Amino acid sequence: LIGGLEFVRVPKGKFIMGSKEDNSLAADDEKPQHTVDISYDYWMAKFILTNAQFAEFLDKKKHPVSDWQKRKDHPVVNVSWEDAAAYCNWFNETHQAELTAAGNLSLRLPSEAEWEKAARGAYGNEWPWGNEFDPNKCNSAEGKKGGTTPVGAYSALGGDSPYGCADMAGNVWEWCADWFND
Repeated sequence: LIGGLEFVRVPKGKFIMGSKEDNSLAADDEKPQHTVDISYDYWMAKFILTNAQFAEFLDKKKHPVSDWQKRKDHPVVNVSWEDAAAYCNWFNETHQAELTAAGNLSLRLPSEAEWEKAARGAYGNEWPWGNEFDPNKCNSAEGKKGGTTPVGAYSALGGDSPYGCADMAGNVWEWCADWFND
Protein backbone atom coordinates (compact mmCIF):
# COMPACT_ATOMS: atom_id res chain seq x y z
CA LEU A 1 0.00 0.00 0.00
CA ILE A 2 1.17 3.48 -0.84
CA GLY A 3 -0.95 6.41 0.24
CA GLY A 4 -3.89 4.07 0.81
CA LEU A 5 -3.73 2.65 -2.73
CA GLU A 6 -2.99 -1.02 -3.36
CA PHE A 7 -0.96 -1.91 -6.44
CA VAL A 8 -0.41 -5.08 -8.46
CA ARG A 9 2.59 -5.86 -10.65
CA VAL A 10 2.07 -6.47 -14.34
CA PRO A 11 5.08 -8.26 -15.86
CA LYS A 12 6.88 -7.07 -18.97
CA GLY A 13 6.44 -8.97 -22.17
CA LYS A 14 4.26 -9.51 -25.20
CA PHE A 15 0.50 -9.59 -25.11
CA ILE A 16 -2.35 -9.65 -27.58
CA MET A 17 -4.06 -6.28 -27.77
CA GLY A 18 -7.41 -5.55 -29.37
CA SER A 19 -10.58 -7.49 -30.04
CA LYS A 20 -11.29 -10.44 -32.28
CA GLU A 21 -12.80 -9.73 -35.70
CA ASP A 22 -16.01 -11.59 -34.79
CA ASN A 23 -16.61 -9.56 -31.60
CA SER A 24 -19.78 -7.61 -32.41
CA LEU A 25 -19.39 -5.50 -29.26
CA ALA A 26 -15.99 -4.16 -30.30
CA ALA A 27 -15.61 -0.94 -32.25
CA ASP A 28 -13.67 -0.99 -35.51
CA ASP A 29 -10.76 0.87 -33.91
CA GLU A 30 -10.33 -2.03 -31.43
CA LYS A 31 -9.58 -4.46 -34.28
CA PRO A 32 -7.62 -6.35 -35.42
CA GLN A 33 -5.88 -8.11 -32.58
CA HIS A 34 -2.14 -7.56 -32.70
CA THR A 35 0.90 -8.29 -30.56
CA VAL A 36 2.37 -5.53 -28.42
CA ASP A 37 5.56 -5.86 -26.39
CA ILE A 38 5.85 -3.85 -23.19
CA SER A 39 9.53 -3.89 -22.28
CA TYR A 40 9.19 -3.14 -18.56
CA ASP A 41 7.33 -4.39 -15.51
CA TYR A 42 4.85 -1.86 -14.18
CA TRP A 43 2.41 -1.39 -11.34
CA MET A 44 -1.34 -0.76 -11.66
CA ALA A 45 -3.71 0.28 -8.93
CA LYS A 46 -5.70 -2.79 -7.93
CA PHE A 47 -8.87 -0.73 -7.51
CA ILE A 48 -10.42 2.26 -9.26
CA LEU A 49 -10.07 5.50 -7.30
CA THR A 50 -12.97 6.00 -4.89
CA ASN A 51 -14.96 9.11 -4.05
CA ALA A 52 -13.30 9.19 -0.61
CA GLN A 53 -9.79 8.97 -2.09
CA PHE A 54 -10.51 11.71 -4.60
CA ALA A 55 -11.99 13.87 -1.83
CA GLU A 56 -8.60 13.82 -0.05
CA PHE A 57 -7.11 15.42 -3.16
CA LEU A 58 -9.87 18.00 -3.40
CA ASP A 59 -9.65 18.92 0.28
CA LYS A 60 -12.15 21.77 0.50
CA LYS A 61 -12.89 22.11 -3.21
CA LYS A 62 -16.21 21.06 -4.66
CA HIS A 63 -16.48 17.30 -5.30
CA PRO A 64 -17.75 16.35 -8.80
CA VAL A 65 -20.39 14.04 -7.25
CA SER A 66 -23.04 15.75 -5.13
CA ASP A 67 -23.84 12.81 -2.82
CA TRP A 68 -20.35 11.32 -2.71
CA GLN A 69 -20.39 10.96 1.09
CA LYS A 70 -23.18 8.38 0.79
CA ARG A 71 -21.02 6.47 -1.71
CA LYS A 72 -17.49 6.88 -0.37
CA ASP A 73 -16.42 3.42 -1.57
CA HIS A 74 -17.82 3.88 -5.09
CA PRO A 75 -15.60 4.95 -8.00
CA VAL A 76 -15.28 8.67 -8.53
CA VAL A 77 -17.08 9.86 -11.68
CA ASN A 78 -17.40 13.15 -13.60
CA VAL A 79 -13.64 13.68 -13.51
CA SER A 80 -11.89 15.25 -16.50
CA TRP A 81 -8.62 13.92 -17.90
CA GLU A 82 -6.94 17.05 -16.54
CA ASP A 83 -8.31 16.38 -13.05
CA ALA A 84 -7.17 12.75 -13.22
CA ALA A 85 -3.66 13.87 -14.21
CA ALA A 86 -3.70 16.53 -11.45
CA TYR A 87 -4.63 13.84 -8.92
CA CYS A 88 -1.56 11.84 -10.01
CA ASN A 89 0.68 14.89 -9.53
CA TRP A 90 -0.85 15.59 -6.10
CA PHE A 91 -0.40 11.94 -5.10
CA ASN A 92 3.27 12.01 -6.12
CA GLU A 93 3.91 15.17 -4.10
CA THR A 94 1.93 14.02 -1.06
CA HIS A 95 3.40 10.50 -0.92
CA GLN A 96 6.90 11.23 -2.23
CA ALA A 97 8.69 9.51 0.67
CA GLU A 98 6.65 6.29 0.30
CA LEU A 99 7.10 6.26 -3.47
CA THR A 100 10.86 6.81 -3.15
CA ALA A 101 11.15 4.03 -0.56
CA ALA A 102 9.25 1.66 -2.89
CA GLY A 103 11.84 2.11 -5.64
CA ASN A 104 11.48 5.68 -6.91
CA LEU A 105 7.99 5.08 -8.24
CA SER A 106 5.52 7.69 -9.44
CA LEU A 107 1.82 7.57 -10.13
CA ARG A 108 0.58 8.40 -13.62
CA LEU A 109 -2.24 7.45 -15.93
CA PRO A 110 -1.46 4.22 -17.78
CA SER A 111 -1.03 4.06 -21.52
CA GLU A 112 -3.84 2.32 -23.39
CA ALA A 113 -1.57 -0.70 -23.92
CA GLU A 114 -0.62 -0.87 -20.23
CA TRP A 115 -4.28 -0.62 -19.21
CA GLU A 116 -5.38 -3.29 -21.68
CA LYS A 117 -2.69 -5.79 -20.67
CA ALA A 118 -3.56 -5.27 -17.00
CA ALA A 119 -7.25 -5.70 -17.82
CA ARG A 120 -7.24 -8.64 -20.23
CA GLY A 121 -3.98 -10.48 -19.66
CA ALA A 122 -1.42 -11.70 -22.16
CA TYR A 123 -3.63 -13.87 -24.35
CA GLY A 124 -6.21 -11.45 -25.73
CA ASN A 125 -9.14 -12.31 -23.49
CA GLU A 126 -12.29 -10.41 -24.39
CA TRP A 127 -13.04 -9.92 -20.67
CA PRO A 128 -10.79 -9.84 -17.60
CA TRP A 129 -11.97 -13.33 -16.61
CA GLY A 130 -11.94 -14.96 -20.08
CA ASN A 131 -13.77 -14.95 -23.40
CA GLU A 132 -17.38 -15.50 -22.29
CA PHE A 133 -19.31 -12.53 -20.93
CA ASP A 134 -20.66 -13.08 -17.42
CA PRO A 135 -22.90 -10.31 -15.99
CA ASN A 136 -22.23 -11.70 -12.50
CA LYS A 137 -18.58 -10.65 -12.74
CA CYS A 138 -19.01 -6.94 -13.48
CA ASN A 139 -21.35 -3.99 -13.05
CA SER A 140 -22.99 -3.71 -16.45
CA ALA A 141 -26.43 -2.87 -17.83
CA GLU A 142 -27.29 -6.59 -17.78
CA GLY A 143 -26.91 -6.63 -13.98
CA LYS A 144 -29.48 -3.82 -13.63
CA LYS A 145 -27.72 -2.05 -10.73
CA GLY A 146 -28.69 1.36 -12.10
CA GLY A 147 -25.47 3.08 -11.05
CA THR A 148 -22.00 2.48 -9.73
CA THR A 149 -21.22 -0.26 -7.23
CA PRO A 150 -18.56 -0.28 -4.51
CA VAL A 151 -15.04 -0.66 -5.84
CA GLY A 152 -13.96 -4.30 -5.82
CA ALA A 153 -17.50 -5.64 -5.34
CA TYR A 154 -16.99 -8.25 -8.07
CA SER A 155 -13.54 -9.46 -6.97
CA ALA A 156 -14.94 -12.31 -4.87
CA LEU A 157 -17.12 -13.35 -7.85
CA GLY A 158 -14.16 -13.84 -10.19
CA GLY A 159 -14.31 -10.48 -11.95
CA ASP A 160 -10.66 -9.53 -11.50
CA SER A 161 -8.11 -9.57 -14.30
CA PRO A 162 -5.36 -12.22 -14.56
CA TYR A 163 -3.05 -9.81 -12.71
CA GLY A 164 -5.54 -9.05 -9.93
CA CYS A 165 -6.94 -5.68 -11.08
CA ALA A 166 -10.57 -5.14 -10.10
CA ASP A 167 -13.39 -3.45 -12.04
CA MET A 168 -11.60 -3.50 -15.39
CA ALA A 169 -14.94 -4.25 -17.09
CA GLY A 170 -18.10 -2.43 -16.10
CA ASN A 171 -18.74 0.13 -13.36
CA VAL A 172 -17.03 3.18 -14.97
CA TRP A 173 -14.79 4.22 -17.86
CA GLU A 174 -11.18 4.93 -16.92
CA TRP A 175 -8.76 7.53 -18.28
CA CYS A 176 -5.53 6.56 -20.00
CA ALA A 177 -2.53 8.75 -20.80
CA ASP A 178 -2.87 8.27 -24.57
CA TRP A 179 -4.63 10.77 -26.75
CA PHE A 180 -7.30 9.32 -29.07
CA ASN A 181 -7.08 10.43 -32.66
CA ASP A 182 -8.67 8.89 -35.75
